[in-house]
Amino acid sequence: MKRLLLSFAVISTITTFSQNRLSLNDSLIGFDGQSIINSAAFKGITPLEMPVYIAINKREFINQKYDLRSVAPKIDYGNVAKTAAAACVNEDFEEASLIYSVPSNVVISTSNAINGWVINGGSNSTWGATGNCTNTSFMTGPPNPVMLIGPGAAGLIDPIIGASYPIYSVFGDTTVNYPASYAANGFKCYGDWFIQLNNSTPGSSVNQIRKTFVVSPSNVIFNFAYIAIANNGHCCCDNGAVSIIFKDCLGNMLASASQFSITAPANLGCTPTGNCSSPSTITSVPAASSGFYFNKWANSSIDLTTWMGQCITVQVTTVDCPYSGHAGYAYFDAQCAPTVVTGINSVSNKVYYKIYPNPNAGNFNIEINKEINNGEIELRNILGQTVHKQNIKQGSNQIKTENLAKGIYSYSVLQNKEIVSIGKIVIE
Repeated sequence: MKRLLLSFAVISTITTFSQNRLSLNDSLIGFDGQSIINSAAFKGITPLEMPVYIAINKREFINQKYDLRSVAPKIDYGNVAKTAAAACVNEDFEEASLIYSVPSNVVISTSNAINGWVINGGSNSTWGATGNCTNTSFMTGPPNPVMLIGPGAAGLIDPIIGASYPIYSVFGDTTVNYPASYAANGFKCYGDWFIQLNNSTPGSSVNQIRKTFVVSPSNVIFNFAYIAIANNGHCCCDNGAVSIIFKDCLGNMLASASQFSITAPANLGCTPTGNCSSPSTITSVPAASSGFYFNKWANSSIDLTTWMGQCITVQVTTVDCPYSGHAGYAYFDAQCAPTVVTGINSVSNKVYYKIYPNPNAGNFNIEINKEINNGEIELRNILGQTVHKQNIKQGSNQIKTENLAKGIYSYSVLQNKEIVSIGKIVIE
């Protein structure tokens, strides 16, 4: 029923243009429907998806022919900037423990149901052929389906991924952890709660969460983790997908490096075929359910030092395929981390981690005076792009970088994929 209603709604939208004073016959003159139908097989369009596929192509044809543009929802960014929280509020969803007990699954049906986040939903059937990769707009409708999940000690068994990979909350109270999570991920998980956006039922649905806050020394590192599950059925931008982007409060993207886009591999016959890149990608593996792909928790972070004192928005969006036949959904968790800003050589935990010389010509040393497990050091440029990564261990480590431009770089010291120290280094 969901699929039929969506198809009817999209076709009704396509064939109703009274606001532009165009008749259907005039508006579709020149539309090569047979070529569209012939190309459907190469894009993995199923018979059930065909009506929506044709409707979307008609809409794109009309938009291009008459230079029509959809109107994005009007957002009062000025008001957002004035009301943005100075701190990361409930970024790890752990406030749920004040109301619910684990294990528990809580259906989210209103946009303000989770403190610190805005949750909305909608449909992507009118986005066009590349909308799953390129659309960065705010959603404004009610969320459906979205769920707050507290898996408990056994972890969540996702019906698509299967029992071989139980899912735990990555971020939360660092004094408590679930030992079984280490076997599943290779790093410890400390939280009780995370969020699920969309589900395994297809239907052109889009769900989105976003958070707005002012960057300060207490939240300058935004850590986040995500699992993307997508149904493989079409070419890259038409498959189900997940995107994570960072904007300033005027709606501008912070940098190209602050976009994460994950989608299932493209079908045979597509160009390109295999793993997609739009604009960045993560390798997915087949799930227990045929036709689905997923990644284990991908633990990442972005250094927001460049935007200190500014208002930013974190936005996570999950989409089904636009033709209503293939699903895409995700799990997401996050946590802000502080830094101590005392000048160009600032670093937390100086007693344990020492970097010298600073400034340098591209080669330097990091001395670690404590045991470190699976240690790494990462360098990022002012756009937040990772430009160097190297394994490190207790004692003295020589860091050799190649062909890095002169400038200021942020560094992060990680243990088991978790940031334990951050700071700045100058290459001159």
